[in-house]
Amino acid sequence: MRAAWAGLGLVLLLGACEGDLERLLEQAEGRPAADGATDVVEQAPAAVPAGPHLYCITNLGKTIVAFSLERQQVLAATRRYLWPDPVGPWFADGTGFYLSRVASDGSGLNALVEFHPRTLVERRRLNFPPNSNPAALLVLPGETLAWVALKGSTFDNFATDGIAVVDLANLAQVAYLDLNDPAVYPPGYTGGTLTSLLALVWDDACALGPCVYGVANNWRSGLRPGWLLVLEPTGAAAPVLRDAVPLGQSPVEGLFREPGGPLWVVNNGGFADFGGAPGSLQALDPAAFADGVAGNETLALLDAGSDPGFPPDPTGVFAVSAGTAWLTSYPDDRVVPVDLAARALAPDPALPRVTGPLVRTAAPAPALYGGLGGLGPARLGRIDPATGALLADHDLGAGAGTVGCAEYDVP
Repeated sequence: MRAAWAGLGLVLLLGACEGDLERLLEQAEGRPAADGATDVVEQAPAAVPAGPHLYCITNLGKTIVAFSLERQQVLAATRRYLWPDPVGPWFADGTGFYLSRVASDGSGLNALVEFHPRTLVERRRLNFPPNSNPAALLVLPGETLAWVALKGSTFDNFATDGIAVVDLANLAQVAYLDLNDPAVYPPGYTGGTLTSLLALVWDDACALGPCVYGVANNWRSGLRPGWLLVLEPTGAAAPVLRDAVPLGQSPVEGLFREPGGPLWVVNNGGFADFGGAPGSLQALDPAAFADGVAGNETLALLDAGSDPGFPPDPTGVFAVSAGTAWLTSYPDDRVVPVDLAARALAPDPALPRVTGPLVRTAAPAPALYGGLGGLGPARLGRIDPATGALLADHDLGAGAGTVGCAEYDVP
């Protein structure tokens, strides 16, 4: 089973017809697929030992596995299969969560799944409407509340497309922001329905007070320019959309708020290697959000036209050290440093090929990790943030990527 998943990305990339390629790219961006296998596997509880760990989920491999930060070792005995198209994990108040997005009939499992961090056994789940396609979870600081981005689906013409506010203590939805409703849009917004919400990022230093940024890819049976949503939290009520800022074509999950500086957004362009447009890296001024002035938000736009070192298919931007971020890309997994002060790329051919995302850990000592391998066999790399050197490369043995990891210290 794992070998079959491991070869899936390479086989489709080398031998895909147009329809197969479209399905591959949709799968890479988390869009529902009408076909694909759903396996139900009886599994005994795991036994994750005490101590700090990375919990890593492989999207195509549908597997979670724990990596001991103290032993620097993949704990093979903790591998467990998950429900289809899993993304995450996230942790809050001693509990783990992941999102399951796709079922074999195309309707989608569409659930927030709660699991025990020590045993990896499912505790509860919150089901969302069919085809809602939950894509990201944000736990609100200091709250027992979370937001789930429901990116919608072409199966029902994005009937469910918005943000679900969830009471984590009772694992129940308590409010909903409907992005199909023009009444929720900020004054003067004329961009049409905001679809395919991919990411939610908290910002304490937002000019409006604490706020949340959301990336609306805006895909709807084709590529369209995307939008940055500036959202105001309102407790257990639905968030308020304060501004919608124009982005480039096909923005993705990569989103980085530079401390005291711009908000950086990656516009993928729709995978130039597969017929889309070249991507770009957009620096936005948070002080210009919701100021009543249109078109003053973009501070810099880096793209292939302005810099020959720009990778054609950018997929993420991550801070690695003071003043430097890494721009990652797929399918070539090329990494290009970004000089944040100069707002310019600084190509370095010696950097390792990292798919991402990058994750910082605190225990037993600060470290930087990143997913490797693209849609091939999933691996976890330990990276020296000072030099960018790859210090270790661990085979997760969890089928094919992409890889998402989060730190949790088991008591």
